[in-house]
Amino acid sequence: MTQIHHVVFHDDIDGIVSAAIYLHNHVKGSTYRLYPTSSSSRGEKLATMIKEMNLDDERDVLVILDFENHSRSNLWVDHHFDVKIGEEEVRNSKVIYDPGSKSAARLVQSIPFKLSAVAKYPIAFLDTVDLIDQANYKTVGQIFNDNSPLMILRAYIERVFPSDMMFSRVVEMIAKTHFDFRKTIYQLKLNENILFSLKKEAEKISKYMIITGNFSTVNQRRINQYPRYSEFFIRPETKYSVRITPTGNGRVYMQIGYNKWSSNPNEINIGKALSKLSYLIRGGGHYGVGGAILNETDVDKLLDDLSIILNREEPLEDMEKVGVDKEVDPIEVQAESMVKTGEEKNISDAREKVLKPKNEEKKEQEDHSAGKTNS
Repeated sequence: MTQIHHVVFHDDIDGIVSAAIYLHNHVKGSTYRLYPTSSSSRGEKLATMIKEMNLDDERDVLVILDFENHSRSNLWVDHHFDVKIGEEEVRNSKVIYDPGSKSAARLVQSIPFKLSAVAKYPIAFLDTVDLIDQANYKTVGQIFNDNSPLMILRAYIERVFPSDMMFSRVVEMIAKTHFDFRKTIYQLKLNENILFSLKKEAEKISKYMIITGNFSTVNQRRINQYPRYSEFFIRPETKYSVRITPTGNGRVYMQIGYNKWSSNPNEINIGKALSKLSYLIRGGGHYGVGGAILNETDVDKLLDDLSIILNREEPLEDMEKVGVDKEVDPIEVQAESMVKTGEEKNISDAREKVLKPKNEEKKEQEDHSAGKTNS
């Protein structure tokens, strides 16, 4: 009975290259199926997709690359911080997890080859994958002007309308050319014109940016309706960007990112901060970038919390308090009001001021009771 590899991968450069490496080094012939997956397809959507695969436990191998894990997986490779696992690296036959790795592709490349004969290829391209996935560009302008093959491919993937067939063909083409990305983009009929298109699309976002202190908010109809980092390209002084995208069924996907080219350093671990907000359906990410899935009814609540977190730069130890339901916490409501009106500079001082009269009143009552007891 032929073994079939079902490969689930994140539909960005890191996920696509990860899938290509896995096919090239571990899959023989056409014994595979590819499942490109968007960031908003976590949790229930991922579970539904895997259920619909109708996997045979003895024959089928489920591989998940650069995406959240599922209990059915035979191999999971990821570098995104998982709050349940923590910072420690895990490496065994079923899990390769390292939040310290700059890309998932680098982790997939580290797996010993299973095929007896695998064509050798230079792995210098992993440096570019790392750069793209970590957004470690020298300037924001590099994103819109760098015409190296992988950057052209990145621009194309970002601008084309998402399609499973397209993502899968790119994966197969990369593997077929043995990671010769110049040949890959030639066969995909891509060139520098995609960069010109990218810049034109980025300019459109200026009409829709709402600035709230340190960050901008943009509502978009679909994921990456505008090129990533457009906010920072158009308004370099913007420190953080927030994008809100409806995903259906009364839910939205929110992306939050730090402007790495800002003159002001980022002191907030965005991924960890999001993972501590209890009302989010899912939330997490890296130090400088994160994402969340939430109900539409909680969007204003998250924007209020982000206004406190991103503008006031709350320390992480205050995050649990930030995640309190303000509708049932009058102290939190009053404290936030003080911050918004400027009466207090930060949420910690505001909370202390709200609690001070209550503590003094409590002390007076205790002193009064003590006096009666002594008399």
